[in-house]
Amino acid sequence: MPEQSLVVAEINNYPEVKFNRLFPCTLTELSPLHKVMVNLVKIDPNPKGSDVYSQNSGLALTKIACLKLMTAANVVMEESKQIFPRACQRCMQVAQATKQAPQCGSCPSRDDVAYQVSILVPEPSGGHRRYVATKEVSKEQFVTKNGGAGKAPVEHIPAQCETKALLRALRAGLGIKGVYAATELQKPFAVAVVVLNAHDPELKRALIESYANSRNALFSARTAPQLAAPELQALPPAVEGEPSGDTTVVLPPDDSDDDPLDQESGADEKPPWEADDPPSLFDHAIVCQGCDEIIEKQGSWEPETIKAYSQKNFDGMIYCPKCQKKIKAGQQKGA
Repeated sequence: MPEQSLVVAEINNYPEVKFNRLFPCTLTELSPLHKVMVNLVKIDPNPKGSDVYSQNSGLALTKIACLKLMTAANVVMEESKQIFPRACQRCMQVAQATKQAPQCGSCPSRDDVAYQVSILVPEPSGGHRRYVATKEVSKEQFVTKNGGAGKAPVEHIPAQCETKALLRALRAGLGIKGVYAATELQKPFAVAVVVLNAHDPELKRALIESYANSRNALFSARTAPQLAAPELQALPPAVEGEPSGDTTVVLPPDDSDDDPLDQESGADEKPPWEADDPPSLFDHAIVCQGCDEIIEKQGSWEPETIKAYSQKNFDGMIYCPKCQKKIKAGQQKGA
C-alpha cells in the first residue's frame, strides 16, 4: 500500500466524532523510515480536578493538562520567563527620557504579571517549528474573574499567567481550543506524532547497531581491551659472517673446503672460541646495558655523547635513547 494511503488510513481510524484530533499539519506522504503514531490523552472534565478550570463559556485546560498534551505530541518547552508588563515598559521609557526613577510603590499596575513562553513542535521532516506566546494578567482582572480576592490569592497570578501563555503557544502549535465544553472533554484527545519506523529492516539493523555501540561505550569503558605494548627483546650476540644492527662485517674469503672440526689439532692447541682473549667485533662499539644493542648516532648526537649523558643522568649506567625514554616513563608512572 502506498505511504500516502497508510497515513490517511491511520488518521481515519480516529474520527472527530469520537476523538478530539490534534493533528498540527496535513500529513500526505512519509518516507519508508517513518510512520504515524497516534497517542491518546484523557482529560478529566471535572472542574474540581486538576485538568480543567471554569472559564466564561466553558472549561479551559490547566497547566497539568497542557503538559499531558505536550508529552503526547513530543513538544518541548524551550523557554518560560517573566517579562515586564506593558505599563512597566512605558514607565521605563519615561524614566529613561526624564532621568527620574519610577514611582512603583504607588503605581496601580505594580501587581501586574506578564509571561513569555516558547515551545518547539516537531515536524514530519525532522525539524521543529517554534511558537512564542505572551500573556499579561492584572490584579483587577484576576480578582474579578475569580470572584473576589479572598477566593483567589494574588500569589496565584504568576502561575495562572504562565499557564495562559503556555496554552496560547500550544493552541497555535497543536490546534487546541481556548475553551471546551464538558461534552467535548468526554472524548479523548488523539495526538498524531511522526516517529521512526522500527519495522523497516535497514533502520532496525542500524538502531540495533547504534544501541550496541552506545551500550559498549557506557558500560564497557573499564573492561575495554587495551592494546599491549610490543615486547622489546635484545638481539642475540652477533656471529661472524652475520650482520649485527646496521653494522655489516665482511670476512676474508676462505679457500679451504675442509671443516676445521674434521682436522686433527695439536694437544696443546685450543680452538679460537676457548682462547683466553678471544677477538671481539665490538671492541670499539658502545653497547646499551638495557637492551644489549649497539648505541648508534642519533641525529647530531654521537654515541660517545649519548654514553656521557646516560652515565650522568642514570647513575653511571649506559642506556640507548630508547631505554632512557622507557626508564623515564616508568619513573613518571611510579610517581
